[in-house]
Amino acid sequence: MGIEADVVLRLGMLLMGAGTSGYRALRGMKRAARALGFSRLDANVGVTQITCTFHKGRAFRTVVAQQHSPAVDASRIEALEDLTHNRLYAGITAEELDAFLDDIESHVRKRWNGFTLATAAGVACASFSVLNYFQSYVVFLVALAAFCGQFVRWALHHKHVHQIGCIVAGGATASLVYFLSTELLSIAGLANPTDFSSGYVAAVLFLIPGFPLFSALIDLARFDFDAGMARLSYALTVIIAATFTVAMVSWFTELTPIAPPPVPDASWYAAAILASFLGIAGFAFLFNSSRRMVIAAAIVGTVANMVRLGILELGVTSYFAAFVGGTIIGLLGGRVARTMHLPRITTTVPAAVIMIPGAAMFRSVYHLNAGNMDQALSNLATASMVVLSIGCGLIFARLLTDKDWSLGRLIDFSRQPHDSRY
Repeated sequence: MGIEADVVLRLGMLLMGAGTSGYRALRGMKRAARALGFSRLDANVGVTQITCTFHKGRAFRTVVAQQHSPAVDASRIEALEDLTHNRLYAGITAEELDAFLDDIESHVRKRWNGFTLATAAGVACASFSVLNYFQSYVVFLVALAAFCGQFVRWALHHKHVHQIGCIVAGGATASLVYFLSTELLSIAGLANPTDFSSGYVAAVLFLIPGFPLFSALIDLARFDFDAGMARLSYALTVIIAATFTVAMVSWFTELTPIAPPPVPDASWYAAAILASFLGIAGFAFLFNSSRRMVIAAAIVGTVANMVRLGILELGVTSYFAAFVGGTIIGLLGGRVARTMHLPRITTTVPAAVIMIPGAAMFRSVYHLNAGNMDQALSNLATASMVVLSIGCGLIFARLLTDKDWSLGRLIDFSRQPHDSRY
């Protein structure tokens, strides 16, 4: 019983460590426990710890496990979901399940090297700068700064430096590279750095933890407070570390994140389509997504984001537009995920990241540091409401399309694993 409990816990730890929601980790563990012959499983899934109690008749066993390095790995989520949905069967042994997990751990590894990930971050942040109405020459500076910041973060993470250290180093590097670029242009007499110093807020958007942020909101919507609050705390910790680091750099470099005025026209909307696609694709690379995950998420997110931008022109509030965009991502992403046999979360969450108002988050801390409380609270409220609206859209779509999720159905231990009716 102890060996069987440990292997189920190992499965849960791999799912949790790959960044999937607590709901999906719990269902995967329950499927495995049912296949191994347990009569019940009660578990609390967090972001770094799982506590669970296994039951076989009147006997029970409680086990706890921890890990200290949360991450996002869409490819591993796909492999583990495929295992729990398609490869478990009644009577499977702990040794067989352990072998399956060994195979996943040894073969499903990071797909992309540091240079590719740095390039993806540069493309994603440059795309954000287009969508935030920055001038064309700012886009190239943003791409360079984000490339350097992500490469430093990847190199430190590769040496097992604590995540907070990696985030601080990546944010500081991106901000300083952007500052030095503007100064070099000024020295060369090519431009006045004060005309585009605000672009640095786009160069650090690769630090925003969109995956755990939306996973937390989805878990909280199910009243799964253990998983939801843990993930939300993790996401907020990352956001605070990133924003305060960038605010400190902007303080002594005198970079000011004044938002450029929106000037949308026909050419801008054409550029926005490409920027939305490339921005989502860039973030999907950072989540270790496969090529088909990248394409699926980019198509879904581009459609939703262009609808959002279109209805903004009709005069609706940014919150309602974000809700509509999140709903479209949830509905369309769910359909695409089923068609392509992908985990839903690997399609919908990367697609939603493009709509996060990351620039407003950084501006909020900058104004807080400068003592401009009105501007700080305004940017904070805007960022919070837009993120919540996107999450509400994803949740609303989930209620409409996922009966198990909306009706609160749990794994029925009286049914055999090969039975598709869960």
